[in-house]
Amino acid sequence: MFCETEAGLLLSDRFIRIATPDLVQATPAIERLQGPFIARPKGAGALREPVRVRAADCGRVAVSTFHFGTNIEIEPRGLEGAILVTTAVQGRAGMAAGGRTLGASSGVSFISQEEDRPTFLYEPDTEVLKLRFERRRVEEMCVRMYDNLPDAPLHFDGLMAQPAAVQRWSALLRFVVSSLNAPNAGQPCRLETASMEELLMLTLLGIQPHNYQGGASRVRSVTPRQFRLAVDYINEHLDADITLAGIAEVAGCSIRSLGRAFQQSCGTSPMQYVQKLRLQRIRAELVRPASGDRTIADIAFHWGYRHLGEFNRKYRECFGETPSETRQRNLAHF
Repeated sequence: MFCETEAGLLLSDRFIRIATPDLVQATPAIERLQGPFIARPKGAGALREPVRVRAADCGRVAVSTFHFGTNIEIEPRGLEGAILVTTAVQGRAGMAAGGRTLGASSGVSFISQEEDRPTFLYEPDTEVLKLRFERRRVEEMCVRMYDNLPDAPLHFDGLMAQPAAVQRWSALLRFVVSSLNAPNAGQPCRLETASMEELLMLTLLGIQPHNYQGGASRVRSVTPRQFRLAVDYINEHLDADITLAGIAEVAGCSIRSLGRAFQQSCGTSPMQYVQKLRLQRIRAELVRPASGDRTIADIAFHWGYRHLGEFNRKYRECFGETPSETRQRNLAHF
């Protein structure tokens, strides 16, 4: 475990729910976010730093950061129906569960569920990012993801240990936190929020070992009719909430089968296909003279992009120029 900071995983100060040197005063705010818990401060003396709690929502995933300012053990008592992913942002963190204690440096994550009966171990400079998923929704995503499933509750390994998994999860968390911190993120965009929530669940299922992966061996083929249903649905709902699970449900196939069909037919994933179509719609609006009274940000936001830096990067990758260059070049012809 190392004393360092994982840049980009902190919610901004506008998300602060409470900052106080009194843990008792902070407890109600913490319990509203994470349920009841038992706190056991270690060592003598008061808190070295204030308790700080920040919180936001990403769809139905609760996103929070916690800093307790002292050596402390936190035993959650409110994990019923939840899957909790805890990522060390700063300092050292630990989790005791199942007779063993796991340690994490910055950027490394623990995954815990009610049956694990975890206890979290924090030091004075520790800050953690917690994502609280509804377990039922993650299990439903598994049903849509795999063609065959064991008849057992979903359970993840406790420590995200593989370097590739840590890197991929950290990159996704940075994107989510950056999107939430964006200046215009005070007006949630339903398209991006739905997509990010699904992406978080699918990524967690894809990179972290769990007991449902035994159903991943067989992938059934998608029929031409199923593929056409998927494509038609995407085209008809581009300005609405489109999720991978929703496309698969309409097509009557699993998420994995759908992904393989798009890769074979289009050379891309279903959601990359959706993104390309939305970028094409944005480009069509930018070259239409009647759209001149709308800002590029307004148009991008309508099609699901609220992080303008990310939108500009994807637009340029797709078309070889920025959105501003597209609009300026078109206006020069009038």
